[in-house]
Amino acid sequence: MGTIKKNFLYNLLLTISNILFPVITFPYASRVLGPEGIGKVQFVTNFAAYFVLLAALGIPAYGIREVVRHRADPVDLRRIVTELITINFVTSLLMFIIYASVVIIVPSLYTDRNFYIVAVFMLLLSCCNVDWLFSGLEAFRFIAIRSLIVRGICLLLLFFMVKQRSDDIYYLGISVAGIVLNNLWNLWTARQYLDFSTVKLINLKRHYKPLLLIFSTIAAISVYTILDTIILGFLVDYQSVGYYTAASRIIKITIPVVTALGTVMIPQIANAFKDNNLDQVRELAKHSFDFVIVIGVPVTVGLIALAPELIVLFSGREFRESILPMQLFAPVILVIGFSNIWAVQILMPASKDSYVTISVFLGLIASLILNFSLIPHFHYIGATIANLLSETIVMIGLIYFSQKVIKINFDFKLTFQTLAVSILFLPAVYLIRKFSSPYPMYICLLAVPVCGLIYVFLQMFVIRNPRVLNQIHALRMKWSNNKTTNV
Repeated sequence: MGTIKKNFLYNLLLTISNILFPVITFPYASRVLGPEGIGKVQFVTNFAAYFVLLAALGIPAYGIREVVRHRADPVDLRRIVTELITINFVTSLLMFIIYASVVIIVPSLYTDRNFYIVAVFMLLLSCCNVDWLFSGLEAFRFIAIRSLIVRGICLLLLFFMVKQRSDDIYYLGISVAGIVLNNLWNLWTARQYLDFSTVKLINLKRHYKPLLLIFSTIAAISVYTILDTIILGFLVDYQSVGYYTAASRIIKITIPVVTALGTVMIPQIANAFKDNNLDQVRELAKHSFDFVIVIGVPVTVGLIALAPELIVLFSGREFRESILPMQLFAPVILVIGFSNIWAVQILMPASKDSYVTISVFLGLIASLILNFSLIPHFHYIGATIANLLSETIVMIGLIYFSQKVIKINFDFKLTFQTLAVSILFLPAVYLIRKFSSPYPMYICLLAVPVCGLIYVFLQMFVIRNPRVLNQIHALRMKWSNNKTTNV
């Protein structure tokens, strides 16, 4: 478990940066650009990201699995990596042609063509995004350090270049520049794993079937992770996209915290499945489930309780319309956390991609029906409800199919205990809001530690949760060892 802990720490560092960067950049950008400016940039970004996702053809998920399988053989590894990058390069060119055609043909898009020209660089260089290689090699240190440096550069550019509402194209450009710089750095670092002299068409063909299967899943997932914003923008306006973005952005910032452990578990679980060691798979999956419950439940309830303050702090008073959608959207943290385990940590490492595909297509059908039914009448509220229900349907499908692969007992007792403790956040925040300062910052600064103390105290001394007690014991032992060493 030492490797897992080390990789988890690096992945946690990356997760923290994933949280802190938007926490710093989005509040600044939203106050400068307003709901319409934010909505416009988000719409264009998601539009380009959709083509990037299609061009990836499922390679990020498939690539991790193949790298894990072949990393012991340097020759095979170079061949696999080169072949996948070659396929991604070809699909990126094809998607670029479609992207450019759509922008030219659709009048509403052509009007803002300068924005789409900036965003197209995400697509043109998407084949350089080889994080799947470094994840398969468990090079989480490189991923974390690279991301921190690139985000630091983007942060400086944001404060220097985005000063007024007309600077929305600069905000888009900075976001795209961060992605492009990451991708170029990836390609340079991965050059030792490239050998294009080995690329042959007949060898590329063997990847098509598994890639197309994963691709169908990824394409379907995109409908309710990216296309919801695009549908909202087409059917309503950029302002509604801005409100929806503000609500979903805060929620999505916390999702990497809940899925952080799972990311570093994938290579370990893939190896366990390869060795047919199902007991180890169960043990690793149980760690992931417990982590999602213990972290995800209090985070979800806390975000619901503090939504009014967080929206004002994070986006500004112009975005107060985002409070209700944020509260409705909060449970998606748990839904995605559990779905990540059943899909990415169990079904995909077990090479049961078809089960994931079926589950996702159920969500796809539900998402299309719900988005086109609810958005025209309820706008961003409708988009929020459609997203949550679609994710839930996918999760139910993944649970059903996972049980066919391996039986893993879900800890309902831990879930109910954690929820019972977390529900106390609601009256605690209400009392703090009623009797303390009216400023959102003060309420959050007071409510977060109070809720944290309530949670830890009840888990330790009332419920006596063994997971929490073990962590506290480990911290005490580490503290004692450090004191002994210092003496």
